[in-house]
Amino acid sequence: MEVLKAWFGRAGVGAWRARRQWVWIVCFVVVVGVVYLQYAPPLEQPTAPRHRNLNTLYSPHDRDSQQPSDKTHVQHVKFVQGGDNQHIGQQVSQQNHHDAWSQSDNDIKEGAVPSDPGGEKHRAAIELLQQRAAQRKTQEDQVAAGVGAGSGVVGAVMLPQADLAPANSWGAGQYSYNPYGEPVYGRTNRPNYIPAHRVVHFDLKGAPPKISALMQLIPWLARQGATAILLEYEDMFPWHGRLGQIAAKNHYSRKQIASLVATCRSHGLEVIPLVQTFGHLEFALKHERWSHLREVPELPQALCPSLNESMTLVRALIDQTMAVHPGARYLHIGCDEVFQIGECERCRLLVRETIFLQHVEAVARYVRQKYAAIPIIWDDMLRHVSETAMQEMHLGQLVEPMVWVYAEDVYRFVQSSVWTKFGQVFSHVWAASAFKGAFGEQLTVPNVRRHLDNNLNWLDVMAAEASKFTGGFRGLVLTGWQRYDHFAILCELLPSSLPSLAVTLIATSHGFFNATVQNQLYQSLMCMQTPKYQTWLNLDADPYLWDKFSWCFFPGAQVFKATARLDATRRDVDTYLDRISHTRGWITEYNRRHNFSSPMRIDEDLDELPARLHAVTLLAKSAREALSEWYDEWTVGEWLELHVWPLLHRLQTLQRDAESMKAVRHWPARPLPILPELAAFGVSEPTQNGGQDSQDTDNGGRRT
Repeated sequence: MEVLKAWFGRAGVGAWRARRQWVWIVCFVVVVGVVYLQYAPPLEQPTAPRHRNLNTLYSPHDRDSQQPSDKTHVQHVKFVQGGDNQHIGQQVSQQNHHDAWSQSDNDIKEGAVPSDPGGEKHRAAIELLQQRAAQRKTQEDQVAAGVGAGSGVVGAVMLPQADLAPANSWGAGQYSYNPYGEPVYGRTNRPNYIPAHRVVHFDLKGAPPKISALMQLIPWLARQGATAILLEYEDMFPWHGRLGQIAAKNHYSRKQIASLVATCRSHGLEVIPLVQTFGHLEFALKHERWSHLREVPELPQALCPSLNESMTLVRALIDQTMAVHPGARYLHIGCDEVFQIGECERCRLLVRETIFLQHVEAVARYVRQKYAAIPIIWDDMLRHVSETAMQEMHLGQLVEPMVWVYAEDVYRFVQSSVWTKFGQVFSHVWAASAFKGAFGEQLTVPNVRRHLDNNLNWLDVMAAEASKFTGGFRGLVLTGWQRYDHFAILCELLPSSLPSLAVTLIATSHGFFNATVQNQLYQSLMCMQTPKYQTWLNLDADPYLWDKFSWCFFPGAQVFKATARLDATRRDVDTYLDRISHTRGWITEYNRRHNFSSPMRIDEDLDELPARLHAVTLLAKSAREALSEWYDEWTVGEWLELHVWPLLHRLQTLQRDAESMKAVRHWPARPLPILPELAAFGVSEPTQNGGQDSQDTDNGGRRT
C-alpha cells in the first residue's frame, strides 16, 4: 500500500509539472470571459417605451426611468383606417415640446425594434415592418386619389415600436389581472391597437349640461383624439305633439340641439343619436298616457312588443330624433337590459328569444328603409342567443352590435366563444368601455385607475378579436353614464369626470398610456408648469387624481375641486358624529331620545360643532357656484340635496337635540322609561306595587 501511494504521488507531481502551463492558461481565459460577460454592454438597447406595461403608472422606479428627456425623439404615428372612416390619414403627434420632429412617418429604424439574438428573425421583423409601411403609404395614396374607399383595410393600428408577436401567440381569454397594473391578457409584443373611432358618450338624462358648457367641451374632445359623439337624450329631447308629455321640464330646444350637432361636425366629430326602443323606456312608460304599453303593468321599464301601438310609439321616437339629426350615418336603438320580456298574456305564447329578435328586426328595418342609417344595438341580450336564430332573422344585415363591458376583466363577461359567434353573424362590431358611471351609483368622481385598466384591456381584446369580423371593429365608445337608470340618483357629473375622460381618451387614441404622453395630458387639463406636473401619475396613491389635478384649470375644474372638498368634509363630519354618538357617552341616540344628559359634557362635545357647520355651509356655497357654470338650478339643487344637505341636516339635528338636553334643569329618577317599540320583542316596564320595586323581596322570594 505504501509503495502504491508513493508511486501515485510521484505520478501526480509529474503530471502537474508537465501540464501546469495549460492549466494556468485555461484559468486565465475563464476569468477574462466572466469579466466580459459581467461588464460588457448588451448588443442593442431598445429605444421604444413599454407601451402596454402599466408599471410606469404605479412603480416609482419605472416612473423615474420613463420621464422623457429633452433629447428624446418620440415617434409620430398615423392611423390606418377602414374604408368607412372619414378621417383618413389623421396624425397623432407625441412630440416633446422642446424638440422638433424631422423624421418621415414611413421611416423605420432598427432602433425601433427590440434586439433579436437570432439575427435572422430580427432582420425579418424589420423587413416586415418596412413592407407594412410601404403598404400603408400605397393605401394613403389610393385614398387621396379617391380609390381608397372599400379597400378592405380594417380597424386602425399604429406601427409597432416593439417586435411583432409570433403567430397564434395571443393569450386571449386568460385573465391574470393584478393590482399593480401588469398587462392582463398575456405578455405579447403586438402593435399598439388604436380604434378607428373613439366615441365619447353623453348621457343627458337628468343632469343636462348647459349648451354653452358643451360647446366649450367639443373642441377639447377633438384635441384629445375623439372622432365622434354618442348623444343619449331620453326625456331631455324636445319631444312634441303626442310625445310632448314625456319631455322633461328643462329639456333642450330643437335649436340648441341643432347648434350642438353643427358644432360637433365643424370640429370633425360625427354625431350618433341614441333612442331607446325596447328596454329602459321608463321616461315614457312612467306616464299614464303610455302605461298600457308596459310588458309588466307594475314596471315601466320594458315595452310590450306584441301591441301594435308599441311600434307606433317607437317609430314616433325615431322620427322626431332623426328630424334633428339629418344625414346621421348611425342610429343607436338601445335594446339593452330588457328584463321584462315574454311575461304578458300575448307574449307568453312565444319564445323570449324570438320576441326579442322579431322586435329588433322590425325596428332595424324601419331605420334602414326610411333613413338609410345603420342601427346599432347593445349586445347583452344577444350573448345567449344562438347563432342560428340570429342568422334566420338576418340580424347581421340589419344591425351592428355594441359589446359593452365596464369592468377590468372584459373576457369574464364576454368570453372568446361569444366573439366567435358574433363573428359568424356580423361583419362589423363596436366596443364600449367607460370613463365614468360604472363603479358606484352614488360616486361623485370616477376611479381613474379602474377606468384606465378597463380601456387598456379593451384595446387588448379588440386586437385579439378583430380578425373574427370581416369588417373588424368600427370603434370604441367611452360611455359616461349619468344615472344607472331613469329612477336612479345622479352619479359622477361630467365636469368632475374630465380628468378620467382625458386619461382614457388619450390612452385609446395612442394605443397605450405611459409617461411619454405626460405633456399632452397635463396640457389638456391646463396644469401649471410647476414641479408637481413634472412627475408622472401615481394611481395607487391617488386613484381619483384629486391630489394631482385639483390645481389645474380645465373646464369643470371647480366642480372637480368641489368633489375633493366634499370627500374631505364628509369624512371629517362622519368621524366627528361617530365619536359623539358611538364613542362618547353623553349625546348618544339613547340620551337624545330620553332628553337626559349632563350639560357640562354636552358643552364639551359640542365644542367642535360650529367649525364643522361652517365648513359644510361654505362647501354648499362654493359647490353651488361651481355647478352653476355647467347646470341649471334643477341639477344644482339635486346634487346639493344628495351630497351636502345630509351632512348639514345631521349636524343641525345634533345641535338641536343637544340644546334641548341642555335646557333641562331637573331630571327624573332612574330607571328611565323603556322604549315602547321594544314591546314587540316582549320587553316592557314591570308592574309596580305601592311605589316599591319588585326587587324588594327577601331571600325566599317573599316580600319583606
